[in-house]
Amino acid sequence: MAIKQLAKTGKAFASALPRWLWMIPLLLLTTLMAAQGINADLIWYDELTSIGHAGGLTGPYSPLDIANSVSEHSPKHSPLFFTLLAGWAAMLGWHHAVLRCLSLFFGLLAIAWTYRIGRDFLDTRAAFWACAFLGLNVYWLEYLHEIRMYPLQAFFIAALAWHYLWICRTKAPKHWFHWLGLALYAALALYAQPFSILFHLALGIFHLLFVRKSKVWFQVGLAFAAAALLYIPWLPVTLYGLTRKFDTAFDALSLEQALSVFTRLLSNGMWPLLLLPLAGVLLALRDGSWRRRLQAILLLALLALFVLLATNELIGLIPLRRSRYFLMTWGMFSLVIGAGLAWYKPRWLAPVFIIAYLAAGFSLRNADDYLDMQGTIVVVKSYPALADYVEALRGKTQAQDFVLGFTNAGFVNRAGKSGKSTAQYYTGTLLGLDSYFLHFSYQADRLNARMPALLDGNPYLLLVYDALERPPNLEHVEQYLLREYQACHIVLDGPRFFARRYVHRALSCEREYQPIHYDNGIRIVDKFAEYHPDEETLRIVTGWEVAHPRQLQSYNVSLQIITPDWQNVRQGRDRHLYDEVLKWHVVDLSTAALPPGEYRAVVILYDRYHSSAKVHGVDLNSGGAGTILPVHHFSIEA
Repeated sequence: MAIKQLAKTGKAFASALPRWLWMIPLLLLTTLMAAQGINADLIWYDELTSIGHAGGLTGPYSPLDIANSVSEHSPKHSPLFFTLLAGWAAMLGWHHAVLRCLSLFFGLLAIAWTYRIGRDFLDTRAAFWACAFLGLNVYWLEYLHEIRMYPLQAFFIAALAWHYLWICRTKAPKHWFHWLGLALYAALALYAQPFSILFHLALGIFHLLFVRKSKVWFQVGLAFAAAALLYIPWLPVTLYGLTRKFDTAFDALSLEQALSVFTRLLSNGMWPLLLLPLAGVLLALRDGSWRRRLQAILLLALLALFVLLATNELIGLIPLRRSRYFLMTWGMFSLVIGAGLAWYKPRWLAPVFIIAYLAAGFSLRNADDYLDMQGTIVVVKSYPALADYVEALRGKTQAQDFVLGFTNAGFVNRAGKSGKSTAQYYTGTLLGLDSYFLHFSYQADRLNARMPALLDGNPYLLLVYDALERPPNLEHVEQYLLREYQACHIVLDGPRFFARRYVHRALSCEREYQPIHYDNGIRIVDKFAEYHPDEETLRIVTGWEVAHPRQLQSYNVSLQIITPDWQNVRQGRDRHLYDEVLKWHVVDLSTAALPPGEYRAVVILYDRYHSSAKVHGVDLNSGGAGTILPVHHFSIEA
C-alpha cells in the first residue's frame, strides 16, 4: 500500500509541474552528450576552415575580411556563422573548446524553437518527445560538437517555420514582429547556409498548394520577397560557388542510397524503431483534431525531404561524406515523430522508445562506417596529441621558437583554405608559434630534401615528441639538426612529453632577445646580426609580426649599414613585409671595400607608398626610440 501511495503521490506531483520544466533535464542531457570530448577531440579540416574564415589563423578579421575570405575560398557558404564566430572568439578566446560552445548554444536554441512549434501547433507532450528525439540523435549531436554552421542553420529554419505556421495556420492576431520575423529568419537561414533555399522551396510548394489564397497568402509572398532582397548582396557569390566550385556531383548518393542513409541517421541506426511513432502518426491522422494540427508539419517534413532528394538527383548534391545536408529536415521530422509518440495512450511507450532509440545511437556511433558520413574527420584519429602538446608547453616557450614535432598522419600539416594547417592552429593560434610535424617515415634522404626549406629562417627550434609514442626516426632528425644547430637546454621532460630547444650555431643558447615594437602594431620579435670578417659579410636576421593582414600590403623593410655620421654605405634590397619576410627575414650585406672604422647596422620600417613616412618604434631592451633603430655595432680592422 505504501508503495502504491508513493507512486500515486509521485504521479500527482509530476502532473502538477508545468510541462516545460521537463525540458530542463532534457536540455542538460543534450548538453552533456554533445559536450563529451569538446576539449579533448582535435579539430578536423572543416573546423579549421571555420576558424580560418573567422580570422583565428591569420586575423583578427573584420566582417568585410570574413566576407572576402568566404567568397574567395568557400563561395558555397555564407559569412554569417564565421562573423558570429569571430565575435564570440573576440570575447572568449580562440581555444577550440570555446569555439565549439557556440555551435552547442545554437543547437540548444534550435531545440527550444522545435519545442515552441510543437507546443503551439501540436501539444506539449508531442513537443517534449520531439525535442527528446532531436536532442538525443547522435548525428545531430556531432554537429553540436563542431565548429560548423549547421546548428545555426537549424535554429533559423525552426524559427522560420514557427513564424510561417503562426501566420498561416492560426487565427491569432498577426503583429508586425511576426512579419518581421518571417522575413528576417528566411534571410538569416540563407546567410547561415545557402542550401537553406531548399527548405524555402518546400515552404513555397506548401504555400502554393495547401494554403488558401487570401490577403495573408500574398503578404507571406511579400515577406519572402523581402528576404530575397536581403540576400541579393551575397547571391552572386552563391551562384559562383554553385557553378564554379561544385565538387559533389561525381560521387553523390543515388536515390536509394540517400533514402537509406537518411533513414539510418534519423533512426540512430535502427530504422525499425521508427515504425512505432509512424504508426502513431497514421492513427493520429484518422482523428480530426490531430489531423488538423499535424497535417501542415507532416507535409512540410515530407516536402523538405522531397526537395532535398530531387535536388540531389538533379545536380548531385549529397555524397556520403556530406550526409549533414539531411539535417535541415531533422526539426520537422522530429515533430512528426513527437506527435506519433504523444498519440499513444499508454504513456510508457514513449519513454521506452526513447531509451531504445538512445541505445541504438550508441551502437551507431561505434559502427565502422559512421565517420565516413562526416567527411575527413576520420583522419584526426591519427593526429599527434596536439591539444596535449599545447597544454604541456604553455608557459615554457619563447616567441621565436619554431615547433618541430612528429606525426604518423601528414594531413595534420596540410594547409587549409587560409594557408594554415591544423598543426599551425594549435601551435600558432594557441601558443603563438609556427610549427611542422615530421612524418615518422622521414629517413635521411627525405630529411635532406625537406629540411633545408623547412628550417630556413628559423634559428630557434623546439624539438618535441610524445615519449609514449617515441618517433622511430628521432635519432635521424637529431643527427640532421646537429649539422647546423646546437642542442640547448631541455624545456620539458615529463612522463609523456619531451622538448629540447635547438639554436643555430651562429648564435648562443643564452643570448638576450631584442624586440622592437612599432607604433602601428608591427613588431620585431627578435633581431640579431653576426659580422664575419673573413667572409666580409654581415648577416642580419629580424623576426617580424604584424597586427593586421592589411599591413602586409602597406609597409617595407630596409636594412642598412651606416657610419657614425649617418652615411648609408651598404643597403640590402628593400622588401615588402609580405614578400617572404614573415616570420624571419635574413639578409647578407657585403662589407667588402669598406674602410676600417666603426659601423652600425640599422633597421627602418616605412610606408611603401610614401617612402619618407618612416614608422616610429621602441627598442624594448635599450629603451631607444626613433624611426632608425640599431640592430648591431661592429668594427672593421685596418
